[in-house]
This record gives sequence, C-alpha cells and structure tokens, in this order.
Amino acid sequence: MLQRAGYLQNSRCAAVDEEGRAWRIVEISLDGRRFGTRVGELRQALDGRRPARVRLLRDDWGPVLGDTVGRAERSRTGKAIVFELVPGERYSVSAAALRAVLARAAAFAPVSAILPGSVPAARWQIPVTG
Repeated sequence: MLQRAGYLQNSRCAAVDEEGRAWRIVEISLDGRRFGTRVGELRQALDGRRPARVRLLRDDWGPVLGDTVGRAERSRTGKAIVFELVPGERYSVSAAALRAVLARAAAFAPVSAILPGSVPAARWQIPVTG
C-alpha cells in the first residue's frame, strides 16, 4: 500500500560533497527530512546498472551532501525507483516522473511511502473481540 510522503526536485544549485567537489543533485523531501542524490548515480539506477546512494542534505552557505543513509534502485518491473533508508523505511517514485524531472520537463515528482503488509492501516486499528 502506498501513501504520499513527499516529493523530489532538481536542486537549484550544485551541492558540495565531503571532498569539496560540486555535484548536480536531486533533492528529496520525505516526511519533513531532506536528502540528496547525485544525478549521475540516479541515471545509472534508472538504467538498472547500479544503485544510487541517498545522502543527508544540509545547508552551509549552500547545499552540502552528508553521510549515506540509504540507496535508490530500480524496481523489479522497471516502472519505479525505490528508495530504501537505513531504518527500514521504503519510498517509491515513478520512473517516468523521475525522468521528466531529470530532463527538466517537470518541476517535481511525488514520492510515496511503501507501507508494510497488504492489510490497510485502517483495518489494523479495529479491535478484534471474540
């Protein structure tokens, strides 16, 4: 089951990594937290070559890429990119929407949280009595 959790967009300016190099990134906003992924790595993930690193994003006179907190890889069907963060959280974005953002044909793409299990959350809250 999916639930809207945030969005991703092209960064307005290049982000600096720990070695001082500037990279073009995609900003990912999930549940009020900000992450970044290098565009080159994300394109490789879209092609199914290798997963992209998802890194913390902070501001210090511009965006700065921090520690790696997860990875992004193509789904089995190839129609989505799945972000897996270290605490076990999973998010999904449509591959077509992500390609539109990378080509700058769209400003942003919605990201959905992948909720565990196939039972809707509303059914979990109903007490079972015998």
